[in-house]
Amino acid sequence: MSDSKPSNSIFSQKLDRAAFTAYFLGAIVPLIALAFVVERYVLPSDSDGGLAPHLTALVASIALLSGSAFLVLRQITRRSLRKMDQDNHRLAALLAVSGSLSKAEHGRDAALTAVRSALAISEARAAFVLAPGEKGGAPGLLVSAGPGAENLHESLAGELGEVAELVMRDGRPALTGAGKGISACAAIPLPGDSTPLGALLVIQTEAGRGFDAAQMDALSTLAGLAAVSLRNADLHESQRNFFTHVTDILVTALDSHLGYHSGHGLNVAAAANRLGRALGFDETRLQRLHFAALLHDIGMLRLDSALQHDSKLCAKHTLLGSRMLGRIRLWQDLAPIVHHHHEWFDGRGYPDGIAGEAIPLEARIIALCDAFDSMTSATSYKPARPLATVVRELEACAGTQFDPVLVERFVAMITAGELGPSSAD
Repeated sequence: MSDSKPSNSIFSQKLDRAAFTAYFLGAIVPLIALAFVVERYVLPSDSDGGLAPHLTALVASIALLSGSAFLVLRQITRRSLRKMDQDNHRLAALLAVSGSLSKAEHGRDAALTAVRSALAISEARAAFVLAPGEKGGAPGLLVSAGPGAENLHESLAGELGEVAELVMRDGRPALTGAGKGISACAAIPLPGDSTPLGALLVIQTEAGRGFDAAQMDALSTLAGLAAVSLRNADLHESQRNFFTHVTDILVTALDSHLGYHSGHGLNVAAAANRLGRALGFDETRLQRLHFAALLHDIGMLRLDSALQHDSKLCAKHTLLGSRMLGRIRLWQDLAPIVHHHHEWFDGRGYPDGIAGEAIPLEARIIALCDAFDSMTSATSYKPARPLATVVRELEACAGTQFDPVLVERFVAMITAGELGPSSAD
């Protein structure tokens, strides 16, 4: 941290005034009183004048000593305030970064947040996160921050790699001088369950600048927060990987089970994604829409494939699908969408007969895309309809089966060539 004036200057000025007031009342006023007593009562009784120089010197010495004590106290107070301000700044930075790290979805995002925060905490030139090398190889650069940080790492790759390897092996922070114009290098391991996840390296290049104990403590705390975020991000990535591959397996199984309409889930998901993006869905909502569209007919797996054309029996697939998904935590938020994707906008659909805005928007989107793909795709029992015929059918059903606003937007996308049979992202 720099030695500039603390940001809490108003508090500092108030403290200065309070200190001066205390000094004035506790030292100046008694000193004036002493001088008055000496002049009024002591000096008149000193007929030969021998005491006057000594008493004057005594009063002056007391005044000098008290003034010096005040200046020393004032300087100590200012240093304490500066140190307090620096500690508060580091604490605020750590509190802010803890929130950001807790929201990081990917390991790289967590590491990037960590290096940027390391610069804010230490006012250093550059910061890096190095990840362990594969099969015992040298640690590799994951992310960096700071002006010219990548070039700096390139010129010091060997030295920084050795420092990172050292702290990861020992499992404790190290403070070294890296040479080549580097004033100091602070290296802190990112603790893992059994072995470190990497190392946080922070570099000072200005001559004479280093890292004090408070900065090292703050950087160690930051490394701990970053390590937790990295582990959580890895867990989330594993969950997403599982989610994606299991979904793919189920969609493949559903295609095989249906037989007559292969690729239906993928086609509906592709069209729903395009419409969702056009409506301004964020990535989280788009992901939910995508997987709900892929799995909207998952309940058909619970029905005998020989009875797929029994309309009364097939109507149960929305209930069966929502129950299947609702029991799985990763898919619980998909269940209401799957449950309602055959509701009609005018309330004549199933299973609950709800209407209009009461139907989840994602379910209304899937209903439209489901019908679109069914009409534009050839199956084992019917040919594909011409696109112009499909558009007229969708417009005719706007306000009854489908949300009229969605139909208008959907038809506009078809007309613009953004959507067509078997649309793909």
